[in-house]
Amino acid sequence: MPRALLICRFVLSAVLALAWTLARAQPEPAPFPGAEGFSPIGKHVEVLEDTGGRLTLAEVLLPENNARFKRNQTWAPNFGYTHSAYWLRFRLPAEAFSGNGLLLEIRFPSIDRLELYLPVGGGWREVRAGDTLVWDAREVKHRNHVFRMPPPPSPGPHDYYLRVASESVLTVPIFLWQPEAFARHDHLVQLALGLFYGLLAALVLYNLMLYFTVRDRAYLFYVAYAAAFGSYLFAFDGLGFQYLWPHSVWWANHALATSLALALAFGALFSGTFLDMARTAPYANRPMQAIAASGVLLALAAATGWVLSYGEILRALSVLGFLAAAIATWVAVRAIFAGYRAARFFLLAWGALLVFIALGALRNFALVPTTFVTVHGLHIGMGLDVLLLSFALADRINSLKRDRASAHAEALANHRALLEATRASKNALEVGIAERTAELNRANERLREEAREREQLMAQLRAQEEHLRFMAQHDALTGLPNRISMQQRLALAMELAKRNRKKLAVMLVDLDDFKRLNDSRGHVVGDHALSAIAGRLRTSVRGSDTVARFGGDEFVVLAGELDRPEDAGMIAEKIADMVSVPLPVDGTTERIGCSIGISVYPDDADTAEGLIERADRAMYAAKSARERRYAFYAA
Repeated sequence: MPRALLICRFVLSAVLALAWTLARAQPEPAPFPGAEGFSPIGKHVEVLEDTGGRLTLAEVLLPENNARFKRNQTWAPNFGYTHSAYWLRFRLPAEAFSGNGLLLEIRFPSIDRLELYLPVGGGWREVRAGDTLVWDAREVKHRNHVFRMPPPPSPGPHDYYLRVASESVLTVPIFLWQPEAFARHDHLVQLALGLFYGLLAALVLYNLMLYFTVRDRAYLFYVAYAAAFGSYLFAFDGLGFQYLWPHSVWWANHALATSLALALAFGALFSGTFLDMARTAPYANRPMQAIAASGVLLALAAATGWVLSYGEILRALSVLGFLAAAIATWVAVRAIFAGYRAARFFLLAWGALLVFIALGALRNFALVPTTFVTVHGLHIGMGLDVLLLSFALADRINSLKRDRASAHAEALANHRALLEATRASKNALEVGIAERTAELNRANERLREEAREREQLMAQLRAQEEHLRFMAQHDALTGLPNRISMQQRLALAMELAKRNRKKLAVMLVDLDDFKRLNDSRGHVVGDHALSAIAGRLRTSVRGSDTVARFGGDEFVVLAGELDRPEDAGMIAEKIADMVSVPLPVDGTTERIGCSIGISVYPDDADTAEGLIERADRAMYAAKSARERRYAFYAA
């Protein structure tokens, strides 16, 4: 565990460094940048609420609206969850500007829309920002909303107007900077954030490796919780929009609520698993499981934008966060009194985070002012939370080791007692084991014999099923596909011809003089003749063609992949030649001719029924014209 303690110390150092850096960036307010190069001007702005969100700058400049502006009393105007737009007005003297002008920073990345109006000549120049615009649309590429403010066009004081609107919490920490001071400050903040997130990632990966080693679900839920919470802070700080999804405005407006909902869900699952609520506190486990399920549903709603609005999701998460923290705290206190050592670190972790969650929730509802602690305290809270939870997991593993050692010692003592008892009855057990072994061998032999019989029966059933399937699709006398199988193959052949833009010929072959042979020589001879002719038909066509018995002395040949209808005539000639070869029957020979009717897809018909019907007409036409052995369908 020394490595875990070292990583935890690094995380705590990063959190404290971040807090120190952010604290240095927030001195007492001043009218405009002084010797240190920056100034928070929140207490020097006046605010106008636009409840409908429809006022334009020209309307705001009207005397009746100008009179509605009220002086803000805090360093960062905070309006909580609101559907209103707000106009901020502040006045700067010309001497406040250096040669390169000033920078105006709004240190709250999740604001949807901002419009800054700068005085230019006799009018105004509008500059837009907000996370509803893609990253490249920003005038200054920064994770916060930063505007360039050039020196005013004339001496004297000048008014500046800033319009802000957002679907989530609307907080406007507003700062004026000299460009050089802003660059120095941003370098320090980026360094602190990089250290914080780098060490947080290292802690997550370290505990993930521990999960693969110990296979304890508590580690998995801890890693998922820390990763989700870290993703929330990464998006909250504006780093996600800057580095991961700069072109996805939609995800920039959904990532915060989604990751926060997942953090709630995995935090609830981790609490239930770590404190073993299912066994020690089932009355608390059911609500905690419900909170976890609600977190998953809220994450789905936040990621898709369905059902609930962004503000409604954040309000629900605030309430559920209070409930989860209260339940976990109560169960942890009971576990401490019950002697569960690891619950002490768990309670410290949740207690530290609970303070910052509560302050953040109250700030979201505009019940407490926006200060350094309420805006940036989650970094500190999360750092302490994951650090102390890591200690808690380590202590939990140690407790489990102690419990296992105690259980092992007890089991060893029981085993020794069992060995003593076993020695006293060894002979009786050996006899019983021998008898039982012989009985098991006999039972196994019977089972093997039954298995062999069952396998043979299954093989017979499979063969019979295959035979029945073949008989259902083939003619029993000739072995050719029957009428049902032919219709299925005709449908497939039509689809193939349509896809390949080829011709398909349907040939209806009717045997001439077969009735005379069948009546004069008997049905046995007739069946023999049909089987022989079926074999000749199979050898007369290509391997890709189909020969089927249509019924009685009628056969159907499906010839596909034809380029011209005339190609079917060549196949028909070959069929007629093969059929007309004298057939040996009982020492004599019989000559049987055939009449072939041909229809072509798609020239003659585009349905199976149509092709069969037209081939039948063509066959009767061939019978009528005795000088022809086959005939094409003619409309």
